[in-house]
Amino acid sequence: MTDAELDAFLEAAAKAADLGIAPEHRPGARRFLTLAASMAAVLDRAPLDEDELALAPVFRLPEPEDD
Repeated sequence: MTDAELDAFLEAAAKAADLGIAPEHRPGARRFLTLAASMAAVLDRAPLDEDELALAPVFRLPEPEDD
């Protein structure tokens, strides 16, 4: 991602979340997005066989008992 794309994404994400980012916090937010993108790239490269995809069960609270 280029610097311009990163700045545009940061601006769009902040606007979508109705989140103001102070100018002094932008460098840290950019560093975090860069780190998050690098972690996502590692996961994206991991082999994943669709035939062996095992989804976790969904936890549901038990229905309350009537006394």
